[in-house]
Amino acid sequence: MSLAYLAALALAATGVGAIDARWRLALFRDARRALAAVGLTALVLVALDLVAIATGNFRLGDSPWMTGLEVLPHLPIEELVFVAFLAYVGLVACTGAERLLARRAGTRERRGGASQGGGAP
Repeated sequence: MSLAYLAALALAATGVGAIDARWRLALFRDARRALAAVGLTALVLVALDLVAIATGNFRLGDSPWMTGLEVLPHLPIEELVFVAFLAYVGLVACTGAERLLARRAGTRERRGGASQGGGAP
């Protein structure tokens, strides 16, 4: 039994959380909505995992980096943590990209319509 993979996920989530906290992108902007979005996304991904398990497309492999604890047959605890992390990092990335694109569009408008060919008639 090893906690290495769970520790790596926790470390990565801490980094994403720091980015989120610094720029208030998701959880630190509106915790209720962020938790709902992460929760719903994780539920969909776990449902897809369960379908893959039921159809024989996903089986638990043997890894020295995992705990070996299964929530259900062929569904390790690490998968649930990874799915939640994936949903969170996706939300932070999309919100960050949206903010950057909005800032870029605002900068172009202030320059005199550079996005519309320089503003020349």
